[in-house]
Amino acid sequence: MSRFVVLCLVTLFTSFTWAQGPMVVSTHPIYLIAKEITRGVEEPKLLLEHQTGHDVQLTPAHRKMIQDASLVIWLGKAHEAPLANVLAQKNQAISILDAHIVHTLPMRNSRGGALKNAIDTHVWLEPNNAVRIGFFIAALRSQQYPEHKQAYWANAKKFAKGLFHTSQQFKLSGQAKPYWAYHDAYQYLERSLNLKFAGALTEDAHMAPTIAQIKYLSDTRPQTNMCLLAESTASANQYKKLGDIHFQVVDESFSLQQNFIVAWKKLAMITLNCVGSHKK
Repeated sequence: MSRFVVLCLVTLFTSFTWAQGPMVVSTHPIYLIAKEITRGVEEPKLLLEHQTGHDVQLTPAHRKMIQDASLVIWLGKAHEAPLANVLAQKNQAISILDAHIVHTLPMRNSRGGALKNAIDTHVWLEPNNAVRIGFFIAALRSQQYPEHKQAYWANAKKFAKGLFHTSQQFKLSGQAKPYWAYHDAYQYLERSLNLKFAGALTEDAHMAPTIAQIKYLSDTRPQTNMCLLAESTASANQYKKLGDIHFQVVDESFSLQQNFIVAWKKLAMITLNCVGSHKK
């Protein structure tokens, strides 16, 4: 972990000047991690409440929150493009993706092929990434408020221990279980849950599946009863064309949850129940 900490501190000293004020976090899953790291010391503020990084509408209140913050943690332009111009002039704004502290995977097309120069930004779903984000926040905040350094680092270690213990409960051996997705947003779960992506209905959650893609999924179907992970907004008329499936509503953004580890465990359980791997 020492090299990682050095990277955190180099990023800190070269990126912004110390200032007093609250910590603002852009999106809900990262906010949940920040809450664990700052527990007992401060309460971070969530910038995009009830919004995703892809659909950003900033009000004057949002802009004031950014202006008043001593630290703004966001994923980066690849996830929250509308924030890029607003945060460009904010020296205290730190992008997780630009800091290169997490392991990233390329975006995939609806048939599983990697797309060049495109990052899948759902990085928090990988436990190792979530832990790294936690230690990164602890390092940054400890430099701003050194009197709370011990608390920040203790919280980060506790979060890491808890998440790793939880994720280990879902380690499964044997052949990876195939699944479909309405759109590809869950590949950072695949290693932890021993899953294999077999295709998506669409490459964009806001676009309807094509007849050609539905035919492709039907023709390459790995097994009869397939699990389909999807948002609650998915149309039944679209996915029922695939025949015998187990449709599972999931929320990879943890938007209704208040604890990151609980949220990750819940997502893991319902995903494995969907693919038929989880033994109760």
